[in-house]
Amino acid sequence: MPVSVIFRILAGCLCFAFSGLSAHAKDSQTVLFKAAWLKNEAQSYTLEHKTYRLQQGDTSELETISLRADVTVRDSTYDRYVLVWSFCDFSMQSSHYPSVWLMQHIKDLKISCRTTTVGVLKEFPDLDHFRKGLDRAVESAFASYQGLPSEASRARVYRLREELESFLLMTIHHVHQAYGLGYTPGEIVEVPEKMNIPFSETAIDAVVRKKLDSYDPESGVAGLVMATVLDTAQLNKAMRPLSSALIQPVYKQENTSALVMHIPSGWPLYGFDKRELTQDRNLYGEFFEITHRQK
Repeated sequence: MPVSVIFRILAGCLCFAFSGLSAHAKDSQTVLFKAAWLKNEAQSYTLEHKTYRLQQGDTSELETISLRADVTVRDSTYDRYVLVWSFCDFSMQSSHYPSVWLMQHIKDLKISCRTTTVGVLKEFPDLDHFRKGLDRAVESAFASYQGLPSEASRARVYRLREELESFLLMTIHHVHQAYGLGYTPGEIVEVPEKMNIPFSETAIDAVVRKKLDSYDPESGVAGLVMATVLDTAQLNKAMRPLSSALIQPVYKQENTSALVMHIPSGWPLYGFDKRELTQDRNLYGEFFEITHRQK
């Protein structure tokens, strides 16, 4: 994916997120985001997930997880697809060594997903097996660790295991959220959604606004930008237990994302998802990218 294309999509996404809804475009070609996969077809991607914290405007923490995902079409029938996601080559940049050690012990991590004939995600039939694979990695990391990690370090590793599960499942959801709809340049498509937020187990009502940012009929490449608007009252209610102050702080969350797809094949080429939760001058952010690996 050329850097210029990525920057253009990022710029378009930001403009989309902070501008009003535009009128529907007329007499424009509708682009259908749908699966067109073949049985045993396979694609490979690079995934990167960054988490960062800013306190009073200064960066206090930054961690990056990188890995490879190989996606194979295991089954293709008249009413469904079954994809297998295989995750490998985990690495992590972090000042917390036990977390880095955990990444070196994740082996043969796979999960399958069923979709409709157009690629809409339906279920993860072997989710329990996937979760057990992460649990085995934690057990292996602790068993081979030199010395005994502190209680705080162990708690942080267990928390990382939960975050990693959430990130990998979010990756699959991100890829499939565009499928099954037709998009016309300039038109806004609104989809109701439930959004998980950091530091809370409560899902928040949200509306995802999607807009076709670009489409090149010659190459078949289309770019979709998305902005998620959360219910502010629900967000602040969910975050209330984190503060014991008499005056409750006001939390805001901004979510922007994009997906670039090769329309004829139905395979994504690039995508990102950026989520930032702010309170006063404190910020917690996540930035995720998926990039197609050239063979």
